[in-house]
Amino acid sequence: MTEAAQPVATDPEPYFDELADLYERFTSVRDAATSPIRSWLVEHLVPGKRAIDIGCGGGNNCLMLADRYDEVVGVDISQRMLDIAATKPSRVPVRYECRGALDLSPDTDGTFDLVMSVNAVFHIGPADTVLKRLRELVAPGGRLLIIDVTQPDAAGAQPSEQSAYAFETAKIVYEISGDVEAAADSMRMMLHPRWLEMSAQHAPLTDTEFTRAYTAALPGVQITKDLVPTMSAALWNAP
Repeated sequence: MTEAAQPVATDPEPYFDELADLYERFTSVRDAATSPIRSWLVEHLVPGKRAIDIGCGGGNNCLMLADRYDEVVGVDISQRMLDIAATKPSRVPVRYECRGALDLSPDTDGTFDLVMSVNAVFHIGPADTVLKRLRELVAPGGRLLIIDVTQPDAAGAQPSEQSAYAFETAKIVYEISGDVEAAADSMRMMLHPRWLEMSAQHAPLTDTEFTRAYTAALPGVQITKDLVPTMSAALWNAP
């Protein structure tokens, strides 16, 4: 079962409110049990009681966490995405909160045995600022898992040409799922005006920038490049 999402103040640009339905169909492929992304997450979960998914979207990964942890929190700035998440049953109640990641703190929210974020960090803010905050939320002996979008070094600091990137993403979705409609939905999402606006504001790190930023913010971090094309993963264990 789930608890209803609790509306609180949100960041000023919850782009995914308008993209929620398309993004939900996209993440149904990304978060499927057989996807490389979900498989990597499951493989690297640690025992514990408390877990949080930051940028949780429609809550698919929160449901996975709820099978393994006794207290699960899902945080996102899109109330529409949280409304979708709140309709999904789970083993233990998931507490969904409409908040910005940088509003979280160990003083008010405590620390977590597992802190997780998928496809969200580059949307939130500068990597050094965001990673510092996520690191602070990890309990001693806990773990931080991040999967985020990256782009090849050759792309430089500017986002790739969007139609080509949308097509490449649709190809990846199809290769993972074999679902033509899911692939088409991913293109519709990435060519949506609101997605294009968001993309202009938040460019992913290049592969080299990702390694440099994560290594600096998370000493001892383990990085997996190209978990799937255009997405890399990071695992960090708190002392």
